[in-house]
Amino acid sequence: MNNKYTKYSKKSKEYQILKKNFQIFIKKKTILSGIIPIDLFYENFFKKSIIYIQYYNLYEIISKKKNSTIIFNNFYEPHHFYLSKQLIYFCTKNKEETRLQLTYLLSCISKTCIIYVIGKKNSGINSIINIFSKYIVFNKVDYARNCCLYQGYMLKKPIFYFQNFIKKHIWNNIIIYSLPGVFGHNKIDQGSKLLISTFTKNITGKVLDLGSGTGIIGISLAKKNPTIDLTLTDIYDSAIWCSKKNLKKNDFIGKVLFSNIYSKINTKYDLIISNPPFHNNLNITISVIYKIIKNSTKFLNKKGELRIVISSFISYKTIFKNKNINYTIILKTDRYIVYKIIK
Repeated sequence: MNNKYTKYSKKSKEYQILKKNFQIFIKKKTILSGIIPIDLFYENFFKKSIIYIQYYNLYEIISKKKNSTIIFNNFYEPHHFYLSKQLIYFCTKNKEETRLQLTYLLSCISKTCIIYVIGKKNSGINSIINIFSKYIVFNKVDYARNCCLYQGYMLKKPIFYFQNFIKKHIWNNIIIYSLPGVFGHNKIDQGSKLLISTFTKNITGKVLDLGSGTGIIGISLAKKNPTIDLTLTDIYDSAIWCSKKNLKKNDFIGKVLFSNIYSKINTKYDLIISNPPFHNNLNITISVIYKIIKNSTKFLNKKGELRIVISSFISYKTIFKNKNINYTIILKTDRYIVYKIIK
């Protein structure tokens, strides 16, 4: 699960640098993509825009926005982008994820489309500029409060080969295909391994894997308990692709859904499993952990269980503060703790 968007309390740095330099942007058809600041949607900067997003929680927020075309989870209809006059892309913290997303967009737009890239310095924006130097000539327009704005003109269009971004590895005899930006892309996370190690062979019923990423946690459980009714969910389009691909490649059957935590869940489960994120792009947050725990009993059958792994640097006193929740620690290391909560 990628926690890329949460409710904001003040204007983001990306929003501020865009607004400060708004006079340079042409008032014509615009593509917005990447980690788009939510605050941008509360002002009508671009009357004609295409908002191309990869994150379902953002889609839920802006899907009713007027004067914009919303494109979500789409690598298959590039003609939507070709007539746009400018592209404004907001960098992610993951350079390979940005490379995947931006390469796709560059392959879809016209060669005359003006390109703007916005991102914090610690997101690696300067290296992204170097990565695309073969295709785009960039000029730095502004740098303020650790945030950069670049303007670029295309030298030549890249060819987008989706398969070049796919990584394959095998863990515990499970085949894992992954894409940049998906949790566990480079290797299986130690927290996931710890959670998986608690699975026994007597688990039955309906199971929900929240924030499935590559699907490794749910698939590992299904490997030990092939009769379970498994559902995998995530907010990131690449994670959904990976979860579907890995279920199929490992010969397991399960449902795979876009859902912002419980937003699209309308049934109850015997077991909910999760290794939730505690980063919101470049910032640390535990809001997703709070929401998973707080609302879990609404989606559990009687005597159902939430089994969740959390970094040990997050105090259990912080997690369960002011909540009348009975929990048990199943397993812990110096880095991670697996909690069990019974309805």
